[in-house]
Amino acid sequence: MSNLGLLLKVQFLSLLKSNSQGSRKKKAAGLGTLLILGGVFLYMSVVYAISMVSMFPEGYKHITLYVMGIVTVLILLIFGYQSAGGHLFGFKDYDLLMSLPVSKEEVLLSKFISFLMLEYFYAFFVLVPAIIIVGIACHYGVLYYLYGIITLVLAPIVPMIIASVLAYMAMKLASQFKYKNLMNNIFYVILMAGVFALSFGYQNLLNGNVTELMNIMENVQKYLPFIAYLFDGMVLNHTIHFIFGIVINIVLFILFVVIFSKNFMKLNGQIKSGYKDKNFKLTESKANSAYMALFMKELRMYFSYTIYFMNTAIFPILMIGGFAYACIGMKTEITLLMNYFPELVIFVLCGSIFTMNLMSCTTNSSISLEGENINNLKAYPIDPMDIFNAKMSVNLMVTLPFGFVGGILAFIFLKITWIEVLLMMLTACTSGYFISAFGLILNLHFYRFDWENVATVVKQSMPVFITTMGGMVVGVAVIGLGFTLQEVIQPIVLVFILNAILLIIDILFYLYLKNGGRKQFYKIH
Repeated sequence: MSNLGLLLKVQFLSLLKSNSQGSRKKKAAGLGTLLILGGVFLYMSVVYAISMVSMFPEGYKHITLYVMGIVTVLILLIFGYQSAGGHLFGFKDYDLLMSLPVSKEEVLLSKFISFLMLEYFYAFFVLVPAIIIVGIACHYGVLYYLYGIITLVLAPIVPMIIASVLAYMAMKLASQFKYKNLMNNIFYVILMAGVFALSFGYQNLLNGNVTELMNIMENVQKYLPFIAYLFDGMVLNHTIHFIFGIVINIVLFILFVVIFSKNFMKLNGQIKSGYKDKNFKLTESKANSAYMALFMKELRMYFSYTIYFMNTAIFPILMIGGFAYACIGMKTEITLLMNYFPELVIFVLCGSIFTMNLMSCTTNSSISLEGENINNLKAYPIDPMDIFNAKMSVNLMVTLPFGFVGGILAFIFLKITWIEVLLMMLTACTSGYFISAFGLILNLHFYRFDWENVATVVKQSMPVFITTMGGMVVGVAVIGLGFTLQEVIQPIVLVFILNAILLIIDILFYLYLKNGGRKQFYKIH
């Protein structure tokens, strides 16, 4: 087997290794979680594509493919930026691979291909349903599907290149700062905010307005020619455009590989060089309490793993931005809605905080992330409640700002009363503690220390699945129940009832952690 073949084998095994370790039950649970998440993502993609095809008028249904092309590019940029650091720049086995008797071109190409496989995985869930649904709706022939297969192969290339360049620029810039991981996370938030801001501009597509549909098609052809040319060949029978699309993607990929292979070691060396404090001075350090020391440790761990941070913090951050945009940019629509349903506003606001908090949990993987350090943690003369409180404090740091900032924004722009603002903040506190304690209790009983990739714990573990999917279901159910009971019970009374129930459960969770949780912590092995 060639060196490249061996490197590719190692890369693919490392990608699959997170689901190949442990007992059969753990393997089955990990595979089951992946299948469920993939099924949910595929279902959402199918529903989104079908809704557009059904809403768009005859003769314009093929524009669904262009819209889904935009969605594909945005998703690949987000996930590609997140994955590029572990595949192309600053990867853990860099020193080992560079010491092997293989050329740097082979190392880089193996990394490229494994990275590209991940991009294909993400693109599959968006493009394949769109290609099939548009093909059926527009009655396209065999050539359309043949072109579709080629498009599926080529479409992820340019987004991968763009994501790689952005990731390198961010990592290079972040390496100049003392808190490199924090800066990486900030850059990723900026990218996510830009992507979501761009997506807001296309929210009016589903109304089926012909002029807007033609505009979106023209914009894709103008700004995303690497994918638009491929779509033109598929749906408009523009063979020349299709050939141009193939050439553009292949040429850009070859150029990218050649340029980066020549500067591969230099680029990674720059990233790995790290921050140097030019004005370092030895000073006396102050002692912290056990809780504060543990809290600072949890914060460092939280910001050290980008995927951990982004999987939990990005949603609240974007929700704050989205709520601010709604209050300021959509003030007329919001005011009109409040005039028609004045009593429901506070329930919707508190219900949104409740749902967001349930879906943003850091504690559901905080025990597992301790890894081999768990035995040291158990041996320290520390009260387990200090450990629990430190872990839950990080989660509250993530969830509370949305309720507090949202309440202030609603008071300023939506003219709600102070009582309603306090109810929003109360909901943030009760639901925030609820999910913090619930996630921690789940992870105390369903922990996993055999991981090598953080994504295994942060995205694929049972506690994460239960809190994320369960939180979404419970949150939507509570909001739906509120709408159903609005004629029987006043919405503001429902908010009081919700908080009373949460407060009771919070007290029960606290009592359990203080007794049963402490005992379970020492049973962990």
